[in-house]
Amino acid sequence: MWEACTGATDYAPGCLRSSLAVLNAGRRSEGLGPVMLPANWAMLTVAEQLFVLTELERTARGLPADGGLAASLNTAAQSGAVSGRDPSSGGRGVQSVWAGGEPNAIVVMADWVYADGIFRDGASENLGCSLRDRAGCWSHRDIILHDRRTMACGSRCMLGAGFAEGGYGAGVSGYGRQSFAEVFAGRGRGPLVFSWATERSQLPACERRGDSCPWVGVPVASANGIHETRGRVTPTQPWFPVGVRSHVWPRGTLTIVVRASVRLVGVSAVASLRAVGRGPQLRRRLTVRRTGTYRFRLSGRLRPGRWRVSIRYRMTRRRGYRPQSVLMLTVPRRA
Repeated sequence: MWEACTGATDYAPGCLRSSLAVLNAGRRSEGLGPVMLPANWAMLTVAEQLFVLTELERTARGLPADGGLAASLNTAAQSGAVSGRDPSSGGRGVQSVWAGGEPNAIVVMADWVYADGIFRDGASENLGCSLRDRAGCWSHRDIILHDRRTMACGSRCMLGAGFAEGGYGAGVSGYGRQSFAEVFAGRGRGPLVFSWATERSQLPACERRGDSCPWVGVPVASANGIHETRGRVTPTQPWFPVGVRSHVWPRGTLTIVVRASVRLVGVSAVASLRAVGRGPQLRRRLTVRRTGTYRFRLSGRLRPGRWRVSIRYRMTRRRGYRPQSVLMLTVPRRA
């Protein structure tokens, strides 16, 4: 798909279209809206483009944006890009990602976030992920989203980014030698040389409102090539780990405990039951109570039958992406 791309700074419509199609295919598969690039995209350095794409992946999921690029971390990331391997800043609490042989920052982000595991044929683009050793599978995605307190820099980081035209694949021609890297660390790493607060004004209005850009006319890659999408996307399973435990008590009382791995604004749940024959569908909204920073307790009373419970997770107070879990529960008839 990359015949139209000559390198990371190729901003021809054909190259951008095919690159965004791959990234937006990943977005659509998770029920997210499409990526819309900022107005100054062609004026950004490749390192700045990596940072912007990182933050667009975070804000689309209701996660807080990172502060910006720090000079000291940029130096560490650039060193990794030049040497063609994961960079290191020499300090604790630092994580990094690296990619080589990719056409541009857009495709790099698509691989890091949406293609970081094992493909159906058993292959993987992640050098730390294989059928024999899965320890590193999806590690790039985890580092980029850093949505849990267990990550090295917490929920909000300072970044460094680097790019080298010849840091990878000696003897390979074209963009196959390009090398990309990012470093993530806690705050206090020196002054920012590029900030999200400043760049945010260059984004389309829908990107400034989180995940609210429409899908109409957006290119998406598929097995049959690139096609234009239309209409809305139905929310899918949550991208973050979530535990759901349910119990049906006598007399039809239902309790569900939800434990998420990220901080949620709220949770809602609706139980639906198809009546016998062609009767109307019964719907019951469950009561939700927050029992901890990451935990919720859902409860309600249901009549006997086979119920479908849809649990939706609110990532942000604004309207937009709300992933959901679906449970099938049976409420037995009383003896």
